[in-house]
Amino acid sequence: MRGRAMITAAVALAGLAMAACGGPAPAGPDDGVLTLAAPRDLVAGPQDPYYTHQTLRVWEPLVTVDQRLRPVPALATSWTGADGGRRWTFTLREGVRFSDGTPLTAEAVVANVRRLLRLAPRQSPFFSLDAGMELAYGRLSHVRAEGGKVTFELERPVADLPGRLAGFFSMVQSPRAFTPAGDFAGGPVGTGPYVLTGWVKGQRAELAANPHFHGTAPAYKKVVVKVIPDANARVAALRAGEVDGLIDKGALLPGQVAAVGGGGHTVVRTPSVLTHYLTFNASRKPFADPRLREAVDLAVDRRTIAGTLLAGTARPGAGFLSPVFGDLAEPSVAPAHDPARARALVEAAGRPAEPVTILVSSGETGQFPYTDIAEVLRAAFARVGLPAKVRVAEATKAVMEAGDYDLFLSAYSVPNGDPDYLLRRFLRSDAAWNTERRLGYRSEEFDTLVDRAAAEADPVRRRELYHRVQRLLAADRPMIPLAYQDNPIVTSDRIGGVEQNVAYIVDLAKLTPLR
Repeated sequence: MRGRAMITAAVALAGLAMAACGGPAPAGPDDGVLTLAAPRDLVAGPQDPYYTHQTLRVWEPLVTVDQRLRPVPALATSWTGADGGRRWTFTLREGVRFSDGTPLTAEAVVANVRRLLRLAPRQSPFFSLDAGMELAYGRLSHVRAEGGKVTFELERPVADLPGRLAGFFSMVQSPRAFTPAGDFAGGPVGTGPYVLTGWVKGQRAELAANPHFHGTAPAYKKVVVKVIPDANARVAALRAGEVDGLIDKGALLPGQVAAVGGGGHTVVRTPSVLTHYLTFNASRKPFADPRLREAVDLAVDRRTIAGTLLAGTARPGAGFLSPVFGDLAEPSVAPAHDPARARALVEAAGRPAEPVTILVSSGETGQFPYTDIAEVLRAAFARVGLPAKVRVAEATKAVMEAGDYDLFLSAYSVPNGDPDYLLRRFLRSDAAWNTERRLGYRSEEFDTLVDRAAAEADPVRRRELYHRVQRLLAADRPMIPLAYQDNPIVTSDRIGGVEQNVAYIVDLAKLTPLR
């Protein structure tokens, strides 16, 4: 296993040497080698819960999602719920092997679940593990292997455990890959179509086809994914032929989409679960006053943000949940754009003595035109009597935890297919995000509705509960959705099979060279 999967220091040093001299030009899709670029590093390393992002297809989950965020089979072929949602049993796919040649077993899945529980809470640049892993499993009392099946026993009912487990929270890798403490002993050892063979932090990941993959062998025997945080540099690399495509969240700035299409390149744009939100610091003045939160909501011109600043790659925000959640989304709460009403609310509440701060992460400015959006918001707030200033910071988590902000502009996604993750992680009264980052949202009604929806097995009643939750959020405004983002990616015309799901994951194994 070590010879095949461990990423040695020699490999890393060799990669660093290549980076220092610029490295060889990519072989190109016709030579069995594919070179792509992403805005961020899709490898996080041995202390991360996952080591790699799901996009690299090194590991697979038990369950994945379709284009409406519904759970569909991956390593589990089927599942059943019993005892009112307190017991869930997953049947595993047969004939699957890890990249070290050892078989996938129910015992291996159980070992992965217990590892995540042991690691939690732990931060990840992808999706962090919360204390007790309640966002994934609810309150798990026991997990056991039974032949080719894995059963989860829960203290409380969970209506949609398959949806919760979809993606990151049901990652499966060989137990041999982990130390007793839960960190990776060497490299990741999954069941996906690719194996991670090299990694230079912040620069590139190198993948090779997994000879033990249970599905159709990928057409490209080697894939290199470069890290290019700057949006213009990514497009320049594409046009120069240094990379064959740009993938991942924010691969193209919205304004670049029209410019890169054609001329030997194809843009694929799909709806995504990614939503742009404005989050309020309501733990202090001025936004402890609900009238000023409403004024901000009314001052925002969502159509201009979606149609102009995001260049038509997004739709104006309405309900808290993106439309990709299907009938769980509540579109009837679309907010109005009413600057006159906003101005009246500001006058009634009293204008703040100091400009409010709109906080933006510098890391996201290479993925979305956030500095431009923040400036448009600043001007809109000024017109209704609410002076504002824009602050771009690298460590936004520390800024928020210090309470040194008034509004935070950012995009959020989910690691699975269940809306409970967004609601429980961000806005429940005891949510870490809510308490640690000074949102100041406390609503017993909200907490009760979220808990009821999570346990409600009847789909009609569950839908109505989530609609009630979104109507409540539209009135309370702890966070307001600005736009629902599509995710555009681009590849060479010589590449076929380009597919992207709503979680902006491109299936690398389906990419094929076109002659």
